[in-house]
Amino acid sequence: MRVSEATRPVASTPRLPAHDKLGRLVARSLGLDEPTLREGLCPATVDDLPDVLALRREHLLPGHEWDDDAYLRWRYRLGREGAGFGELWCVRAHGRVLATIGVEDLPVDVDGQSLTGAQVMDLMVRPEAQESGLGIWLNQAMLARHPFTLAVGANQNSAGIVRRLFEPLAPRLTFTHPLDLGPFVRRRWPTLAGTPLVTRVANAGLSLRRLALRWGRPRGFTVESATRLDPALTAPVSRGAAGVHLRHHGAYLQRRLLDNPRRPLALRVARRGDTVAGLIAWAVEADDLGRPELHLIDWRHDGDEALLVLLHEALREAAAQGCSCVRLLLQDTASQRVAARAGFLPSSDDEGRPCGVQSRDAELAARLAHAPWALTDLHDDADGF
Repeated sequence: MRVSEATRPVASTPRLPAHDKLGRLVARSLGLDEPTLREGLCPATVDDLPDVLALRREHLLPGHEWDDDAYLRWRYRLGREGAGFGELWCVRAHGRVLATIGVEDLPVDVDGQSLTGAQVMDLMVRPEAQESGLGIWLNQAMLARHPFTLAVGANQNSAGIVRRLFEPLAPRLTFTHPLDLGPFVRRRWPTLAGTPLVTRVANAGLSLRRLALRWGRPRGFTVESATRLDPALTAPVSRGAAGVHLRHHGAYLQRRLLDNPRRPLALRVARRGDTVAGLIAWAVEADDLGRPELHLIDWRHDGDEALLVLLHEALREAAAQGCSCVRLLLQDTASQRVAARAGFLPSSDDEGRPCGVQSRDAELAARLAHAPWALTDLHDDADGF
């Protein structure tokens, strides 16, 4: 059952051993003493990459052939001034890297106050250390270094840590706009799939519906493809919207959206006159049977009309590329209402991707947990898994 953002209860701070006490338990489990464990936690440098890459190869699924070295150099500082988006921390013990955890700087505005916390990601622990509590200890170590931390569950393991360690935020729910009913018909009613006329008629109905929805899109906007963003650009923020707003400028978005060596994205910018009213980024990916789908990864906008225009642009592009559907994950109710106007439907069996926030300051943790967030796939460190 979904609970509205206004009335959603906030869980009390999870009851876990204090960081120092947990450290002693973890160290004992790993055959170490607590000072050795603590001193073994350091930010990774370029010199650590061979060992980090070896650990990651134990976790990455077969078939993911991206250049992991280039990806880590893009994502993390690794001891280089001005590089990356945050630190990759390593735990070294017994002469090798036992675990890693990444953090990305997270500047936000909440209730008129500017804060900078961190998003935790890329938690990887060697199999022989996975029952030691090392993953939880690493999350606590990052919390000790930042005013607050955010976590987004990307798989079953990370989702469990999010639920245990963090104050819950509204889940991110899947919304889909179907463009081709063939895959749906073959999945639900395989006997009907043998009658092509049924699918053709259904798809013609979808096209007419899409045309009718597009006819009602807001006017006064121009939308253009972009490969470069002005470094001084301030990302649009919905006017008058309450909640937590992420502070990102053009230089960050250029690197984060367009320079990712692992997941190339297409970018569209919506303008109202000379003003940037919004932007949206997507990737065309294959489903489990190889059919193309368009996945919306990130969007910024100064109001509902700009978001609606950008969603219609994504639908137009998906149809032109022969995609079976457009998918996105939405967290805030305002964006969900706009997506419904563009013809997106909520998944009937989706429990949502969990996410949460935590702070050593209980008052700040409660403020952040109660405030509405609008996270996108930009904050899911899957990056194309």
